[in-house]
Amino acid sequence: MLQFSDGSCFFVSEADLRGEDISALELVPDLELSELVIQRLKDTAMRRQAREKALDLLARAPHTTFSLRMKLLKRDFDARLVEEVLEFLTNREYLDDRSYADNWLRTRCEQRPEGRTLLLAGLLRKGVGREIAEAAVNRYLTPGMEQENAVRALEKLTRSGETDPVRLMKKLKARGFPFPLIRRLVEERRET
Repeated sequence: MLQFSDGSCFFVSEADLRGEDISALELVPDLELSELVIQRLKDTAMRRQAREKALDLLARAPHTTFSLRMKLLKRDFDARLVEEVLEFLTNREYLDDRSYADNWLRTRCEQRPEGRTLLLAGLLRKGVGREIAEAAVNRYLTPGMEQENAVRALEKLTRSGETDPVRLMKKLKARGFPFPLIRRLVEERRET
C-alpha cells in the first residue's frame, strides 16, 4: 500500500510495479515521487481494481461485453480503462459474446419455447451485437428446432385449457413463431 503525505493511499502489488517498470526498492518511506510516477501508480491501481471488479461480476453471472461495460462505467471507472479491461478479458476468453449468446439461447429455449424473432430480440436486448445474435440464432434454431419449440409451446397452451384455434394462433405468434408453422400445427391439432 502506498500512502501519500496528503492522506490518500492505494494498493499496488509487486506485479503491478514490474508492469510499470518501477522497482519496489524505489518506493522507500519519505521518498518523493514525481507527479508522472504517482499518476502511473494510480492508473495501475485503478486498472487492477477495474479488472478485479469485472472478474467479480463475471464470477457472479455471465455478461455480454455491453452489459459488463455498462456496469463498470456505472461504478465510475474511466471509459478508456474499461475498454482496456474488456479487451484483456476478451483476449483471455473470459468474456465472449458468442458463447454468451449460445448459452442464453439453449437455456431460454429449455425454459420457454419461443420463435426466432423473440429469441433474436432477447439477445439484442442483452447487448449482443446484431451480427453475433443473428449468427447464434441461425446456428441454434434450425427449422426442426423451431418446430419442436412451437409444438412444446402449443402443448403448454392446450394444457392450460386454451382450445380456441384463433387464440392459440395469436399466442403462438406473440411467442415469435412464423405464421405458416403456427397455422399448420394448429390445423394438425384440430384434426386429431
